[in-house]
Amino acid sequence: MIHFRYHLLSLTAVFFALGVGILLGGTAGHAWFAVGEQEVLAKMEAKYDRALKSNNELKQQMNQLLSEVERSNEEVIHLMAMRYSSDLSGSKVFVWHEPELKLEPIKRLLRTVGVDVLPYAEGRALSDGLLLVFAHEEPSWLESLPGPRHWLQLQQIPDSPAKQWALLEKVQKLLTEMRVEREKS
Repeated sequence: MIHFRYHLLSLTAVFFALGVGILLGGTAGHAWFAVGEQEVLAKMEAKYDRALKSNNELKQQMNQLLSEVERSNEEVIHLMAMRYSSDLSGSKVFVWHEPELKLEPIKRLLRTVGVDVLPYAEGRALSDGLLLVFAHEEPSWLESLPGPRHWLQLQQIPDSPAKQWALLEKVQKLLTEMRVEREKS
């Protein structure tokens, strides 16, 4: 029969070996894990720095492109002014729009070519000017205007130079027709 002392010694040896294994495994694994963690963090920081640099470069490019677009738009407006100022200078254009629409760029464009831009109130006579109506649907009072059709309804605001140029063409055409009618009468 085996004495109790041998059982106690073997149990102590097992627990001692277990403690040594945990101690060695924890310190050896910890160093490896810490090195791997540092590598992952360094890679993530490098990616983040590259993304920030790329973002800043894209912002600079976008600002340059926006300034070029703005400069091009100013040149187009200058060309429009040169093209239409002789025909439209001194003409009156009344503007009516739905309250939520912002028409400052269009009003500024019309003023640039020499047009007097005036707000329109319902019931006002249009004998001396053209009416531009900016609305998604034609207002009911529009059909009740007397005389020949001296108005133009637009469902959306011309937001590009090409659309603005087309608007000026239409305005010029209608104002020319109105002048011809006045000269005939």
